[in-house]
Amino acid sequence: MIKKLLFSFAFVAAFGFASNAQICTPDISCIPVSEPYGLCPDSTTGIAIGTVGVPYSQLMSIKVPADPSSFGAPPLTGLVSIEIGSVDSLAPGLSYACVPGSCDFPASSNGCILITGTPTVAWNKQVIVHGIGHLTLPIIGTPFTQGIDNLQYRSIVLDPSSISTLDLTKFDVDQNSPNPFSESSEIRFSTTDNSTVEFKVFNMLGAVIYNKNFKTSKGINNIKIEANSFAPGVYIYSITNGDKTITKRMIVAGK
Repeated sequence: MIKKLLFSFAFVAAFGFASNAQICTPDISCIPVSEPYGLCPDSTTGIAIGTVGVPYSQLMSIKVPADPSSFGAPPLTGLVSIEIGSVDSLAPGLSYACVPGSCDFPASSNGCILITGTPTVAWNKQVIVHGIGHLTLPIIGTPFTQGIDNLQYRSIVLDPSSISTLDLTKFDVDQNSPNPFSESSEIRFSTTDNSTVEFKVFNMLGAVIYNKNFKTSKGINNIKIEANSFAPGVYIYSITNGDKTITKRMIVAGK
């Protein structure tokens, strides 16, 4: 089984990335000495959250192993390098660059991947980092490649108007927006881990008229509500994470 890369990130200013000189000072301090490869800090820390219209900069420091056994390559296979083929699901307006510029990191080396740009829209997608292991077969040295994909992080960009509404250090639920609404509305909520929440909608008599469970990811999540699922009127919605329930009021307007 391919072992997932552990990605680590630190702000560019802290590590002296110079775009013109194409140099960087990787910080791999979050990776235990016993771990042969990874990125810092790990996925528990995650990448920084961006804001629409605000310049964004995030440094990823990569540690490349001496051999490929830790990500599922055949026994005795030799590792030449790990190449970053692409980074998918970054928010529109963001891109990445590597040091070295080829994004091909030799075995037993450290390097950098820098994400920069100005995000243009609110965004909440799982980031997919596509790696390519360049390997050689035992004895004869024939080259071949093996894919190494990582799915541990999310690219989250907030609209400036919603920056201070959620407490990302705990389970928290925002007011649906827009409210009132006649077509659709979204409820943003934050969780501190990957889990499942229960979403309910009540009429003003207290009867449950909608009930559904949603799988969540650590950070900000969204539930979309369609107005055509409800008659015009005032409703109460709640989101429960197992330990805590938070309720809000929403208004479905007639067309």
